[in-house]
Amino acid sequence: MAQLLITHGYVVTVDAERRVFPDGWISVDEDRISGLGPMETVPVPGEGVQVIDAGGKVVIPGLVNGHNHHWGSLFKNTGEGLLLEPWLDKITLPLGAQLSNDDLRIAAYLGAIEQIRTGTTCSLNHAVNNNDADSMRAIIEPVLDMGIRQLVTKEMRNTPNPPFSDRHEARPHVRGLDDELALAEEIIDTWDGSGGLVHMGLAIETGANWMLHNATSDQLIEQGVALAQRRNLKITNHCSAGTPWLSIDEFGKATGGGDVDYLVRLGALVDNWVLIHALHLKEREIAAVAGSGASVISNPVSNAYSSDGIAPLKEMFEAGINVGLGTDGTYVNCSADMVEQMKFTALIHNVTHLDPTLMSAERVIEMATINSARALGLGDQIGSLEVGKKADIAIFDLGKAHTSVPNRLVGALVFSAHGTDVDAVIINGEPRLLNGELVGFDSEQEVLAEARRRAADAIERAGLTDDIFVHWQK
Repeated sequence: MAQLLITHGYVVTVDAERRVFPDGWISVDEDRISGLGPMETVPVPGEGVQVIDAGGKVVIPGLVNGHNHHWGSLFKNTGEGLLLEPWLDKITLPLGAQLSNDDLRIAAYLGAIEQIRTGTTCSLNHAVNNNDADSMRAIIEPVLDMGIRQLVTKEMRNTPNPPFSDRHEARPHVRGLDDELALAEEIIDTWDGSGGLVHMGLAIETGANWMLHNATSDQLIEQGVALAQRRNLKITNHCSAGTPWLSIDEFGKATGGGDVDYLVRLGALVDNWVLIHALHLKEREIAAVAGSGASVISNPVSNAYSSDGIAPLKEMFEAGINVGLGTDGTYVNCSADMVEQMKFTALIHNVTHLDPTLMSAERVIEMATINSARALGLGDQIGSLEVGKKADIAIFDLGKAHTSVPNRLVGALVFSAHGTDVDAVIINGEPRLLNGELVGFDSEQEVLAEARRRAADAIERAGLTDDIFVHWQK
């Protein structure tokens, strides 16, 4: 017997047939979708079934944010006017070094709130700070408390010896390689599958800027890939992201190729990878990614914010690469709104190629749902509305002034709506937002206030107050 019944919605399934039910219904039993179809086939709700009337609203699979750094939610609008490399060295790394476990915890709550309130039901949390068992607990417990789905990646570090580059001091990491691998497995064993919401993975940085910072050794890449293959884990990284005449150029001169070339040389390019950004890939690298079965997550708003470049998505799609969509950390985007990402993705790529048909509303919705789900290794569970899949559902109200004459509803969702137009969010079969209000969490205002205080304190400890709190930049 269904526990939840959504009726009269404009249901966009994103299933294999890309079915749309203009007046449709979805039933939910426990944590899964138990039925869906046109309203003429709707079952009579039994006693105790919660009915959500979605008349005039668009019902889609919950949005899947394929790349986010949740602690970045504390530091929006701190990187304006900076290229990636100086932003990392002057702002992000100093701020990350200031974070306590309590800071990480409140950032995790804030990130979850913003994503639920903009229709995201699942995200990849790409860890970049150095974590231990206690800090990972601080990051993950809010995920369970808020009831949001997340692929949490445990970062892995190992200082190369000899150093990869003399650009930055090669300080020994806090753990040796064996201990680093052991800790990752311990954390995976502790949290993977928790609450039916937490999915564990690895973050192994192989991109130019991180390699030049001596953050990763060849041995870590090789043994991390072996661990991921043995445990069937996804590995995320920052791939081919940076300023072409800075880190990208320096890495190319040092290695004779690009980031993907380097993985190929190590024999480490496998389908476990979730390659983030992939801005400056050569034709041979695109072919290598396609052949490996790895996925790419594009973050066009983030890349525009730091002026890194525009990813060759047209060529990736033509090569058959699965390409999903993400926001990146909101310190280099200023928003976790996946609807905003969809619109920007369509516009920036269409104008780049002078082709208004390249990125349709349908294509970017696919990127933000089923494609991202597949990239995270969850395509058999989420990313589309199908019987048997997890009930991760977002319902958007298009009855507001800016969407009140939507005409083509799929187009209106991408080009007229905002993430904040979400009216209801169901995750793992549980309503987490109804009528625009959070369900089962009554500490939102306390989280927002504490986040503001903790962000200001961290900025002050990092000595960045005068650089960031500027009333008007000249």
